[in-house]
Amino acid sequence: MRKRLEIYHQQTRPLVKYYSDWADSGEAGAPRCCKISGIGTVDEITARALEALSK
Repeated sequence: MRKRLEIYHQQTRPLVKYYSDWADSGEAGAPRCCKISGIGTVDEITARALEALSK
């Protein structure tokens, strides 16, 4: 678990920040970035993801 968290903080978190900042910039062509809760059943999380994509 510690190794997975270490890798997350080294590799994944900087990408999340990069794309979040780009989305917040309002720049033409910037991606849309949404956060959803990952707590719940697979069906609940899937429903949240699909709802965020449909907006």
